[in-house]
Amino acid sequence: MQTLAKSALGVAVAAAVAATSVQASESLTMDPSLTFTYKNYYFDENNKGAGATSGHDWSHALIADFDTGYVNGLVGAVVTAGYAGPLDVDSGFATNVAGGSDDNQDDAISGFQQAYLKAQHSFSGVDFEGTVGVKKRSTETYSDSGSRILAASSTGYDLSVGFEGVNAYFTEITGVSERDASTLSGDFYGNGVKLDYLRIVGASYSYEGLDLAAEYGNSKDYAKQTFLKAGYGFELDDMSSVELDVRYGRVKSDQPFNDAKAKYYNLNATYNYDNAYVAFGYNNTKDGDYNSDYFDGEHDKFNSSLSLWEDYAEEGEKAYVLSAGYNFADQGFSGLTWDVWYGKGTDAKQINDFKRNEYGSYVNYAFDGALEGLSVAWFYTNYRARGDVQDNSTLGGLSDLDINRLYLTYSVAAF
Repeated sequence: MQTLAKSALGVAVAAAVAATSVQASESLTMDPSLTFTYKNYYFDENNKGAGATSGHDWSHALIADFDTGYVNGLVGAVVTAGYAGPLDVDSGFATNVAGGSDDNQDDAISGFQQAYLKAQHSFSGVDFEGTVGVKKRSTETYSDSGSRILAASSTGYDLSVGFEGVNAYFTEITGVSERDASTLSGDFYGNGVKLDYLRIVGASYSYEGLDLAAEYGNSKDYAKQTFLKAGYGFELDDMSSVELDVRYGRVKSDQPFNDAKAKYYNLNATYNYDNAYVAFGYNNTKDGDYNSDYFDGEHDKFNSSLSLWEDYAEEGEKAYVLSAGYNFADQGFSGLTWDVWYGKGTDAKQINDFKRNEYGSYVNYAFDGALEGLSVAWFYTNYRARGDVQDNSTLGGLSDLDINRLYLTYSVAAF
């Protein structure tokens, strides 16, 4: 299947290039863009646990993102390159830059985060798309992390076909680059063993407020995941609406002598009124601790509303989250948004007297006018976990954390 799929993608790209070449003799259409982005991030971690240490990472980055657009509506390319360097980083707390060999662990990183080709074509109402190369990928069960100053990425190819609300897709990943590394693409591992690939196949359907999704992923010799989601949204009046969804995830280890497996059920409801919303989510994990990693590293995705500062996914854990948010556009601050949440988890099977909770806040303001392209944000979370951890719990430890993160981002388009 791997050779056939790659050959099919190669033929599609070659055909699109040939078609573009023919059209180019008559006319050439494209819409290229080049954007430069400066980032300045300050992360502070205050660990209140006995014997724990606290520290911060203050780093900045410059990123260039070039996109050819689709030449004659068919083919194109994207290249993203960036540099990230430390301004003031405490020993042991390097998160936006690489941990170095010195005591400060503040080595700069640089290189390409993306370099891929893309192609698209529509025929009789059917839309075909494909990409091949290094890019930031995200599906229902997989995501290259974008939570640091430079994003993680993966090497592989993607195929999708869509028709009247139905979309089917296939992705194969054969290499990764971590979010704190300069490597364009490297091998990936599960428990120290090199893995050959990750393959993901999925489909979605949308029709008049109904949304369905299904996905299956298999990282050879390590893990398999299945994900299902059904959602429905409807309007109550001109000012308000309701969104409901239910999600199910299942993971099974594919390692020799290890038949570990787990599943979770996630229920969510959101009420929207004008520029505000309130939401409630409930998650129940069964049969084992839910580990959403397809392989080692920062490329996992726990697709639940209880993916907060930590994934509330210990075996037997019952957890809920209450969240709310507001867009201040009607008050004359069109770029200002504020989200808050409170999460709580109890009854983990392998942790005696277990309970944990957190409350958090995220405020973001995107400027307009003369300062368009500039945005500032503040993330805060207060996380507390209690209990007697048993030897076979994946949580590994309990903590009392106060996290503050400040983000400054400025983007300017060269063309």
